[in-house]
Amino acid sequence: MTKLNFSVLFASILLLGGCQTLTSSQNSQPSQKPKQAETKTTPSQKDADGIKITPYDRPEIKREQLQIVIPEQKSSTQKFDDGRQLPAFKNLMQQTHDAFRQAKWSEAEKAALQAQRLAPQSAETYMYLAMIANQKNEAKNAESLAKRGLSYAQTATMKRQLWQIILKSGQIQKNQKLIQEAQNQIKKF
Repeated sequence: MTKLNFSVLFASILLLGGCQTLTSSQNSQPSQKPKQAETKTTPSQKDADGIKITPYDRPEIKREQLQIVIPEQKSSTQKFDDGRQLPAFKNLMQQTHDAFRQAKWSEAEKAALQAQRLAPQSAETYMYLAMIANQKNEAKNAESLAKRGLSYAQTATMKRQLWQIILKSGQIQKNQKLIQEAQNQIKKF
């Protein structure tokens, strides 16, 4: 048994010694290769291993400092190009106004809807459509249209008119919460 232990110990020593020799020879080889890579070669030069080396002719990549341009913040009162300047829109809104004053609700609604197609972000069309809905006793619809118009309203006057329409629709619905909210908003203007 001792002979077996001795032979195992001897084999282990030989293996460890061989591994150390192998790693030391590996450590010396990589230091030689970068030296070869550092030297400039001609396009058809062969390496010691018989490998043909053809280097790329590329310029060195250089880092450049980028200039970051931050755009100026626009003011919070940004104006929409809502199409109110179109002559056809102006004509339709005049027709809406005239028909509304004459209590011709269906004509006023038809003209307002056509104007809305031309300028979908115009709060004025929503205002007229909401007023027409209130006249037709469609208070829920009027409230919805006026609230949508508020999202496009650009002036305090327009916002106030839309909140007055919401107040009227709340009174028609007998919705105290909506009435109180509308009254509070109107006081702000």
